[in-house]
Amino acid sequence: MERKRLKKITRSLALTLLFSLFLGTSYSQSDKQIQKAVKVFLNKDYDDGIDLLVKYIYKAVNSEDGSSYEAYEMWVEMEYMRYARYNDMEIEITSSDGSEVDSSFYNIFEELKNAYKESFLNVCRKSTLESSSMTGEIYLRNYLVDYNPDTAVSEKAKSYFKEGEEFFEKEDFELAELNYRKALNEDSTYYEAMLYLGDTFWAREDYDSAIVYFTMAKEMHPDLLEPRNHIVDALMKKGLYYRAKKECLEAFTVYPGVDVKMRLYNILEVENKKLNEHRFIRFFYPNNMKDDEQKELSGFFATYREAKEEISKYCSEDGIIEPNGITDDKYLEVYSYRKMFEEHESELPEILNFGFKAMEDGYLDCYVFISLFHVDIYPQFKDFMSHEENRTRSMEYIEKYLIEGV
Repeated sequence: MERKRLKKITRSLALTLLFSLFLGTSYSQSDKQIQKAVKVFLNKDYDDGIDLLVKYIYKAVNSEDGSSYEAYEMWVEMEYMRYARYNDMEIEITSSDGSEVDSSFYNIFEELKNAYKESFLNVCRKSTLESSSMTGEIYLRNYLVDYNPDTAVSEKAKSYFKEGEEFFEKEDFELAELNYRKALNEDSTYYEAMLYLGDTFWAREDYDSAIVYFTMAKEMHPDLLEPRNHIVDALMKKGLYYRAKKECLEAFTVYPGVDVKMRLYNILEVENKKLNEHRFIRFFYPNNMKDDEQKELSGFFATYREAKEEISKYCSEDGIIEPNGITDDKYLEVYSYRKMFEEHESELPEILNFGFKAMEDGYLDCYVFISLFHVDIYPQFKDFMSHEENRTRSMEYIEKYLIEGV
């Protein structure tokens, strides 16, 4: 995987990605359906283009071939652009003479922007359940998980950082380095300056130095995934696959998204091995204590959904279970799968047999938080991984159960 410097995701970037997919040179029949939806989206109407794509996705879902990864990726980008179009708009709530006017229209407009943002994030959530959308995963992490660690940085340090960015864009990496260092001299806790200082060495193929600064950024904020991904990429560039694998496994305990999994796939290829995460496609959201209107499920998954109600009085909004007389499980998602597995042991489909074995071996929590990870259970995941023994067990689980020979 060739690492690219992460930038703030913008509407123009999303548009570029759409055009790059739209202008592909070879199309299967299903690709042509996606192409048609993109053409409508770009040339006529955002809403109609999205509606056309969604109809194709769910028609394909019910067919033998199933819907494509590309279709979900496209859906995520379309939804982002629709949200960004409204989010970028500003309206005036003063009259021409400067006096205030009725702000009700402004309030309605803000509600509309929020509705499009919610729709966009919900599509990202769907895309990481019904498919394996890397784009959806990254958006979710950016919007719902990651935080800005540099809110208290001084204006002078920010000014140096901005100059560094300008030089980096011009590919003058020496002057970019100089300005990032000036920013760090002003504020030694400036995380982004440290991270991008490492980028100046990456750009000059000095991977040893890049690793030094990426590692310092990681140590500043170990809950952020980006420097960990950068370290893995730099180690792979140097051919240090054993160290890259170790770093990658640790990254799983921070956020086991598609991008981390793809890095491990690439590392394992060198060992003639592969990652089998034993994940399965789901068309329902995980149990959520904050949502009182989750749809009912059928078959053995009805038991999964019912578990939420059974444990609710002992459960926080985040799905953390307090001590009780029903279960020793601490997390709603783990309890829900345990309840389902135990009640339907003799009738589980093949896709769930692995999860049942993981439960028997004492790794049900690792199965839930690694193999079946979804952003909706992130608060439970974060609490679970806050304990060193759980991080160790999770890495053991990956090596023992998910890594296979080719």
